[in-house]
Amino acid sequence: MKNKRILIANRGEIALRIIRSAKELGLTTVAVYSDIDKESLHVKKADESIHLGPSLPAESYRNLKRLVQAAVDSKSDLVHPGYGFLAENADFAKAIQRKKITWIGPSPKTIRSMGDKIESRKLVSKIGLQPIPGQLKPARNRRDAMRDAREQGFPVALKAAHGGGGKGLRIVHNPDELLENYDIVKRESEAYFGSDDIYVEKFIKNAKHVETQILSDQHGNHVFLGERDCSTQRRNQKLIEESPAYWISDEGREELKDQTLKIAEESKYINAGTVEFLADEEENFYFLEMNTRLQVEHTVTEMRYGIDIVKEQIKIAMGHSLADKEWTPRGHSIEFRINAEDASKNFIPVPGTITEYREPIGNGVRVDGWARSGTHISHFYDNLIAKLVVWGNNRKEAIEVGQRCLNEYVVLGIPTTIDALLQIISSDAFSEGKVHVKFVEENLDLFINNELKEEIETSKSETVKISLDDTPSENLPPKMPKRIGIDLSKDDSPGTIVAEMQGTIVDIMTKEGKKVKKGESLFVIEAMKMENIVSSPIDGIVKELSITKGSPVSKGDIILIIEKR
Repeated sequence: MKNKRILIANRGEIALRIIRSAKELGLTTVAVYSDIDKESLHVKKADESIHLGPSLPAESYRNLKRLVQAAVDSKSDLVHPGYGFLAENADFAKAIQRKKITWIGPSPKTIRSMGDKIESRKLVSKIGLQPIPGQLKPARNRRDAMRDAREQGFPVALKAAHGGGGKGLRIVHNPDELLENYDIVKRESEAYFGSDDIYVEKFIKNAKHVETQILSDQHGNHVFLGERDCSTQRRNQKLIEESPAYWISDEGREELKDQTLKIAEESKYINAGTVEFLADEEENFYFLEMNTRLQVEHTVTEMRYGIDIVKEQIKIAMGHSLADKEWTPRGHSIEFRINAEDASKNFIPVPGTITEYREPIGNGVRVDGWARSGTHISHFYDNLIAKLVVWGNNRKEAIEVGQRCLNEYVVLGIPTTIDALLQIISSDAFSEGKVHVKFVEENLDLFINNELKEEIETSKSETVKISLDDTPSENLPPKMPKRIGIDLSKDDSPGTIVAEMQGTIVDIMTKEGKKVKKGESLFVIEAMKMENIVSSPIDGIVKELSITKGSPVSKGDIILIIEKR
């Protein structure tokens, strides 16, 4: 592989992780970057780098033409898309191949069929497997979505057809929530995946989330690399992943393997892929989706199987066979996502600058990160700082290593998920394998310190809620809101709404002079690639509206004033 050149069409920790494996294979690495990432570690560690453009993803990491041109200009032989951005974009893969450059991933045809959530559901139904009950065609408008939801019965999921990673996904419990979230899901789908196709799927209560890892070569060989439990989530995005899944029976594990290999064979899959399932309380497995790319949590499988999945991806793309390859699992591995989020406010993303950064070390410890002291976590991109991955001879030992490492991890200057992750893995529910996909959202009190709890219980101020989860919520103390309890108002002026984060106004549902009721939706703010609905804390009249659609806001800006009536 000497003298081969590889362009990594991504940023942050995954770009760094791919660069390291590529260099070990003797490849020349080419990074791409936006304005704000000029000094990022992935740019410094690559052999060469190419500037894509402004910081907005649509003008840089999601700009297909600029990425293809970067691959051509750098005379790259291979392109690795990482995850997110254009990793599951069939047009991008096809455009790279048209330039006679090797695409590290499945074929454009497979991405189109299996990366499309609707098309993949059709395929698994055809081979006799059970997808989650839902529609096999996009909802073209609100009327279609409402009809489909009534057929399935609330609650349902509104999902991006080309989505993944919890983006472009909202759980809605009634017709009003569906209407409120329909446009939001379409916008998120377009922003993340370049398509606004969405569909309706039945929501399974108390579900566990499990996924399987495969490697498939160009010669028809498929290697099954076990399963990962991903049930610890917030806002449908994973916080903790582990392998093996503690709660699955031996029979269930064999069933997952059989279903995964059937899907890989039927779809003629090539390269690394992940098949995701939901399991109900009786351990019935329902096909959820297939991710036709490298997963964020591939590191869990690497730690348990002693494999470098990125290296295998590159080798497969270059025609190597898996016929004689075999990896044996050992022990237990757990990954923790260290995100820039305020867990006490329902894990709201918080951009800012890291003032001090120290990673844990020790036996069975791996950190895939991109930050250091002085790193700025921007609102333009995902808020992942690092992935802490630990290994133990058994689950109990892996949890103990995780607890020690989370206690050692230091990130100052911004709130992070570190303390929340420690609370979760120290809970009885986690140790007993009883965590389901809504566990975190149903136990938000775990993540609020006693001082803050007392403040919430004694406060008399009205609280604006920004909807970051999918459960109905109460707006006032003494109960902690289920939706994010950001106090954007003041005791002496409860109708004054102040921005608590940097973001962009993407929709406005009110106007000056309009009468509003407490709980009525006012506007939608996008921060760190996530849209949040802000609703009125009181009954009143909108006296002042200082925002327009598309306008940016900074922390501390007065957005709107409601006069109480």
